[in-house]
Amino acid sequence: MSKQATASKTLEAYMEALESPDGMLRQSAREGLVALGGKAVAPLARALVNAKEKQVRWEAAKALGAMEDARAIPALVRALEDSDSDVIWLAAEALGEFGSAAWPALLAALIAEGTESAILRKGMHHVFANQKESGKGGVLAPLQSALEAGALPEAAPMAASELLKQLTAPA
Repeated sequence: MSKQATASKTLEAYMEALESPDGMLRQSAREGLVALGGKAVAPLARALVNAKEKQVRWEAAKALGAMEDARAIPALVRALEDSDSDVIWLAAEALGEFGSAAWPALLAALIAEGTESAILRKGMHHVFANQKESGKGGVLAPLQSALEAGALPEAAPMAASELLKQLTAPA
């Protein structure tokens, strides 16, 4: 069996193990997936978005957060609307670690869905509340205010749109 075939079988075995009712087996599989690195990102992202079992989504979010691979950002953003608050928290923590690299995807999601989704706004609040604004000149302040619990739902997408314009404007 070739090295590539062996790695593929290992990846499949780890992904299947994420569905186990045995928490220690799931943890071991998650750690193995993290050790596999980049080739595990796409299957983990699919699991995070599509798995029916919350423990699979939880493990996928935890693994993707530990891997810190930017290809996971879109799936982590989608996970901010997960039905399980623990998955949302892990996704928000992972996105926070990406810092400003995750901002365009986060802002785009907030513009598209932010008025309708209180869950998304709450997840975004978690992400942006812990962002370091070094070198950004306090640009997050209006968005952070718009994501506060008492703010109007329309305020967050509007603030996100303005911030995205600032970030993409030519210097």
